[in-house]
Amino acid sequence: MTLKKRFTARIVIPIFVDMKKLLYLIIPIVLLGCDDGDLIVEDLDFDGAAVQACDIPEDEITTDYLFYVIDNTDNETISLSINTTDPIVTESGTYGSFPLTSNNFEYRKLNGAAGTDYYCSNIPPSEPTTTQVFIGEAGDAFIETIIEEDDNDGIDAIDEGIDLNNLTLSLDTDGDGIPNYKDQDDDGDNVLTEDELNSTDITIIIDTDGDGIPNYLDNDDDGDGILTIQEDLNGDLVPANDIIGTVANYLNNQAIDSANPAITVYRPHRYINTASLKISVENLTATNDSRELIIASYDFGTYVRSLTISETPTF
Repeated sequence: MTLKKRFTARIVIPIFVDMKKLLYLIIPIVLLGCDDGDLIVEDLDFDGAAVQACDIPEDEITTDYLFYVIDNTDNETISLSINTTDPIVTESGTYGSFPLTSNNFEYRKLNGAAGTDYYCSNIPPSEPTTTQVFIGEAGDAFIETIIEEDDNDGIDAIDEGIDLNNLTLSLDTDGDGIPNYKDQDDDGDNVLTEDELNSTDITIIIDTDGDGIPNYLDNDDDGDGILTIQEDLNGDLVPANDIIGTVANYLNNQAIDSANPAITVYRPHRYINTASLKISVENLTATNDSRELIIASYDFGTYVRSLTISETPTF
């Protein structure tokens, strides 16, 4: 017998007490390979390897998900497939349980590194080959999703009036339907918020007209009665490059020309949408021939997807 690896598992032994209660005694054991060249899974520990997924479109028009982890150092992979209509990558919440049946959960030991296209290629690779596999037979998967959105404009979402209890009630200064915490242009004047802050110290508030409203929340920055968005004389949706003299018109209360025709559109807005899916499996049972692997609680890992969302609000 050649022992390649050892796997610490647990076996469940039923014990009857008073003929009415069924208790389960968890006893640690070590599964050994008794055949020459037999490989026994070591610990299902993929610490440091990222959870990945196949083909999740931005609008999440899908019901089949395949999450996987690849360890190219130890030549092993683990995968979990889930079928659901729940918005697991677009809305914060706790989802599940998702019952596991045969082939929903797999651990594979390979004869070489899996590489990057092992799971998601249209044609399954012929190499590396699988030398050992544990297939999930029972268990329940759970997903805890946290969605974070931010415009990365230099102001924390909390300071931009985000309402964590009800996002629809978050502050929307310009009323364009995009709350400030993910609005690149909080006052709707087509000058980006990050360009209306002090570039070296955002605690120093820029208020050109001295009306008590900082420029990034003021739709008439110079207080000349002409909205900043209408001081874009060339109509390119960038008021900052319309200059008479040395100062942009929208910051010069002596420049009183207004766009003709009037500006009736906003520039596109972009923000980052990050979905973090913490995936776990409870009461997992997986088998390999005559071997049975039972894990009461298994942390599969966290899948993270970040998207840049582009949205042009209605004027």
